[in-house]
Amino acid sequence: MMIYLANGIPAPSAFKVNADPDTLTYDEAMADLDRDCWLESMLVEITSLESKESWDDVFTDEARTRILPGTWVFRRKRNPDGMITKFKARYCVRGDLQEDDSPTYAPVMAWSSVRIFLVLAMTMGWYTCSIDFSNAFVQAVLEEPVWIHLPRGFLSGLSCLSGGARTCLRLKKSLYGTKSAPRLWYQHLFRTLVDDLGFCQSDHDACLLTKKDMILVVFVDDAGIGSKRKEDADNLVQQLVDRGFELTREGKFLEFLGIKFDKDKQSRSRSKV
Repeated sequence: MMIYLANGIPAPSAFKVNADPDTLTYDEAMADLDRDCWLESMLVEITSLESKESWDDVFTDEARTRILPGTWVFRRKRNPDGMITKFKARYCVRGDLQEDDSPTYAPVMAWSSVRIFLVLAMTMGWYTCSIDFSNAFVQAVLEEPVWIHLPRGFLSGLSCLSGGARTCLRLKKSLYGTKSAPRLWYQHLFRTLVDDLGFCQSDHDACLLTKKDMILVVFVDDAGIGSKRKEDADNLVQQLVDRGFELTREGKFLEFLGIKFDKDKQSRSRSKV
């Protein structure tokens, strides 16, 4: 268990200037006018990770490998009109310091696949929607445990109960930043899509999948669905939820990875960064 120290986090007196005002470091978030929103988002992140049994709270002398540090990443999410929709906090492991030689490769979607998706969906008048897998990497189980330091701003419940003994976290799920996380997530998701739900991966791009009257494009934890009938997309989303995937449905496929897609009067697609 983790104990949240909402009143024990001092605001720093100085910090570097961030070129992107919507992406903040820990120190920047604690000095930001929206500090309370960031604190709440941190609690949401830790609560979510704990609910998925992502780690065990253990003493540091139990660690069999290096105890890795982590970092907080904060981001404001906005609608196309600029209105803030969410304050997002994500805790990431410093996987670059991880001593691990296990395979790490996972396919990454090609942008040509997005164009193929859009051309097919628009020319055939198909229904489209976007989905965002929540804490995607944590939905896959680690093959070997990883030890990490406590997230900044939180205190170990085990340490409090044991009189202040030094503790750390033994990861059981593949948090963002661990070297094997992308590969484990890819295997977990695509095993379901291909082996269980009957999708076929394109020879052109493993992250472009098709099924009768359906097309799917996946970029890590974001996906676009195109289907001849809305009911088919509804059914796919429900099948994923029934199989334990946590996701958010985000409407039509009009904005993807920071690019907004539109359709002019001549039915030609265009994109806006």
